[in-house]
Formats: sequence, structure tokens, C-alpha cells
Amino acid sequence: MSAKSLLQNAENERNPLIMSDEQILEQIYSTHVHSDTKFDVDSLLTLVENTLRRSTHIVDNVVQGSHASLETIDDKIPQFKSPLCTLKQIASEMACKLAPNEETAHKTTMAILNKLSKYEWDAKAVLTLAAFALEYSDFWLLAQYQPTDPLAKSVAILKRVPLLTRPAALQKHRQAIAEVNNLVKATLQVIEVIFELEKLTSYDIKDLPALGLAIEQIPVDVYWAIITIVSVVTQIDCLITESKLRKQITLCRQQIDEAEYHRKLKRLFQSPTEIIEVLKVLIFNKDAPQPLFHGATKTTVEMTVLKKKNVYLFISSLDITEEEISVLRPVYDSIKTKENYKIVWIPIVEAWTELLRKKFEVLKSKMPWYVVQYSGIIAGYK
Repeated sequence: MSAKSLLQNAENERNPLIMSDEQILEQIYSTHVHSDTKFDVDSLLTLVENTLRRSTHIVDNVVQGSHASLETIDDKIPQFKSPLCTLKQIASEMACKLAPNEETAHKTTMAILNKLSKYEWDAKAVLTLAAFALEYSDFWLLAQYQPTDPLAKSVAILKRVPLLTRPAALQKHRQAIAEVNNLVKATLQVIEVIFELEKLTSYDIKDLPALGLAIEQIPVDVYWAIITIVSVVTQIDCLITESKLRKQITLCRQQIDEAEYHRKLKRLFQSPTEIIEVLKVLIFNKDAPQPLFHGATKTTVEMTVLKKKNVYLFISSLDITEEEISVLRPVYDSIKTKENYKIVWIPIVEAWTELLRKKFEVLKSKMPWYVVQYSGIIAGYK
């Protein structure tokens, strides 16, 4: 391998936007030390939720030019000794990073994970978010009070808050500020999902088989939650100095969607659910459900034909033979007169092409049972 190729591979391993989940896991597992460290992560999460709910509301008001008050909710304030030194160390890692790019964000995230090596995965995420919440809430509290409070005004100048709250700056960066604030809210939601899933690791996975992949994904989700926080800090710093913003959050948003999807699956599989609702989430998720193709009648039918039925799912790629299809025919012949039993083929295709669509049509024509017709990658692909 040439020196250029070696250098390219090394750069790829530091760019999270092109790293696979396996590459990320390999790197982050090297930072994790199994220990008996006990930590009241529940109380810290409660405080972080309180802090971010109120600070993001301030930002919404600033962006919208309104003075809407937050719903009257009594915050739960737990008796809790803050790990302030740890939070300051994390904040220091995130502060004022030069070269706001993917490699810097990855290096910063790895440095944070190394500092938090002895904590469980959910605690790593919550501690990082707590360190961010301290800075974010402080920043916007100063923005709120500096017009009327001399002390706040002086501290705001030191922290460069006025640069972002002046009318001209607000007009220029209003959309970017709103995007950052929405990303903060979404990251909190992801960490709440991680926290919720982590609690389920105490159960035997055999009792919750649908959660197996979701729980295995927790370390990767923690990585993306932390790198999102790092990216948010970087973008805020770019806004303050009016530098050109970099888009570092493409895969972060993807991870947010995946975490929300895991939460939806968890709810579905934890309690008895109508099969149609399960299939909608497993196949389409947010997209509108498509009609099924009925091979026996060569017509399309709505998914409601499966309501209150026992459904056999035939899941495969398009690399199946007629012989493999014929194996199911005796099963189909034995149940086709029984209204309570149905067979549905779910084709798994990672990227559809015109050639694959033609192959799908040929295979579909050889099946007398129901077939999912969906031109995208199914939601439950992983």
C-alpha cells in the first residue's frame, strides 16, 4: 500500500461522516473501562432536562422576538452533588477548538470519552450534555438579562454574548441560531432514549428480543450524541466570531432519527400490538404505507387485509431462486383457504436500481401470496 493510501486511510478513520458503525465501535470501545464506579445519573439527567428546557425556551423567544412564558411546571430539583470538576474538564475539551471540521469534532469526542472511560455509556452522554448545558444556559441567561443588569452586561461582554444578540447579528444568523437550538432539543431527546434503553440492559435480552440491536447500538448512539454536542459548541463559536458555518451534523441527524425509531420499536414490542401497526413501523416508519400486491389475484390491496390475522413474514433479498420460493408453496396451499393466516414477502434491497426493479417484478409474479411493494430501503433494515 502506498504512503498516500495509508495517509488516506488514517484520515478516513478520523472522519465520522465516512466511518462505519464498526469502525466507530472499534475506536470507542478502546476508551471504555468496565468498573464499579457508581454515579447518580438519574438526578443529573433531571437537572439537565430542567436546564435545557428553560434555556432553549429563552433562545426560541430571542429568535422569534417574543416574550412567551414557559408552561408553569414545577421543576424537580433532586438533592444532588454536582460533579463540577468533571463537567469543567469536559467543557474545557469542547471550548474554542480551532479548525471546526469533522476531524476536530472526532478528536474532541474521543478525548471526552477517554476522560469518561470509567462511566457507563448513558452516564458518558449525560455528563457531556450537562457540561454543555452549563455553558449554553449561562450564555442565554446573560443574553436575557444583560440589557437591564449591569453585572450581566459586563459578563456578557467578556463572553461575547452581545455579538450574537444585536439586531443585525440576529437578523443575519436567526435561522442558524434556531437550527442549533432545535439540534440541542433533539440531542436531549436522543440521550433520553439512550438512557431509557440502557435501563433495559438489566433484563434478559431473550425476554425483549426486538431490543437486541437497539441495545447493541447504544455505544454508537452515545458517540453521535457527544459529537453532536461538540458540533453545536463549534457552531455557536462560529456564530459568535461570525465565521463561515460548517455542516457537521448530517449523520448526527441520522442517529437522532434512528434513536427515535428504536424508542418506537421498543414501545411496540413491549405490549401486545396489532400486526398492521408493527409492519407499518418495521417497513415504512414515517412514510405513508403502500398497498400490498396480492399474487393470487394480481391486484393491490390495503394493509388492512392483515388485520387480526396470523402473519408469516417471508423476508429475503432478491437473490432467491424459484426453488426457494417453491418451498413456501405447500405452506401457502395449506393455509390459503384459512382466512386467519396470511403470508407476506418483504424484499430487502439496500439500494434500488432499474435492473433490481425488473428482477423484483419477475419474482413477484411467481408468488401467490402478499408482497410488500416499496421502492425505498425498509425502515427496519438493520
